[in-house]
Amino acid sequence: MTLKDIAEKAGVSMMTVSNVINGKHNRVSAKTIEKVNAIIEECGYYPNLSARNMTNKTSSIIGIIIHLDDDSSNDNYLENPYVSTMIGIIERELRHNGYYTMVRSVSKETDITQLLRNWNIDGIIFLYPDMQDYLSKFIESAPCPIAIFDSYLTMPGLINICSDDEKGLYLSTKYMINRGHTHIAFVADYKDNHLLTKRFNGYRKALDECGIPFREDYVFAYPPSYESGIAAGKQIASTQITAAVTTADICAIGIMEGARLGGVRVPVDLSVIGYDNLSLCRYTSPKLTSISQNVPQKALLATQLLLKKIHGEEMDSPDHVTMDVEIVERQSVISLF
Repeated sequence: MTLKDIAEKAGVSMMTVSNVINGKHNRVSAKTIEKVNAIIEECGYYPNLSARNMTNKTSSIIGIIIHLDDDSSNDNYLENPYVSTMIGIIERELRHNGYYTMVRSVSKETDITQLLRNWNIDGIIFLYPDMQDYLSKFIESAPCPIAIFDSYLTMPGLINICSDDEKGLYLSTKYMINRGHTHIAFVADYKDNHLLTKRFNGYRKALDECGIPFREDYVFAYPPSYESGIAAGKQIASTQITAAVTTADICAIGIMEGARLGGVRVPVDLSVIGYDNLSLCRYTSPKLTSISQNVPQKALLATQLLLKKIHGEEMDSPDHVTMDVEIVERQSVISLF
């Protein structure tokens, strides 16, 4: 069945049918919209998306770009629960709004240029705030709206959704201190990383506020991964440290396993707090206490703001949003009192 067939069956013009299909409902009466949609459903008609997008000079494709280091370019980034959670929320919201998702990992700046040269993309979501010096130049001349997470960039028009990262590690460190812990490890390779440095500053702030001396040997400079967490946990097991805070749930789970392998019990001998409050926190033993940055809402807000910008709609919130964080108590922390 064609557009012309539907128009003849509904007793309306082809333009009216086109307006219904393309969501231009302000030009069509509610009764006609209902009638046309009923015929479309009855006949199983599906519009030719490629033809429609060529006419409208759009693609209905949103690119999700993930930056990988050269050393990790062969890794399966969807195994990272934070990444897969974010992509799942973004894809669902895009799908509900009639858009398609293109997920692409890049390891160098030219990968992004090549992507845009080969594909007509309506919008871009950068999942990680890497290559920021390059992005600051790229965004100025970008051919489409852009959203990014946890970036220090504050450029006009750039959608930037952040969390209060300093507060997050302040809360987890203070939580440990309030339960009698003074030998508290920080596990993250934070140097030269804007995001992790902010979280490290929260750790230092809580220690300073409570008069607990900072110890460099209590900082375990590992990437926030499960394997790195295991290595850190094994090291911590041979020290007098009684608590560990980190910047990712998956790393915290690794610390728990590494501590176990080192003969240390969690939380009896070592208390652990994660970061992100992903669903997997409920499946560990003990269940993992974590800092929630409301990852689903973070991903949803960025996607909704991006779609509004694509559609030229008035924004009811600023482009740069800092979301609050909170601690979610479970079973991985014990009080020493």
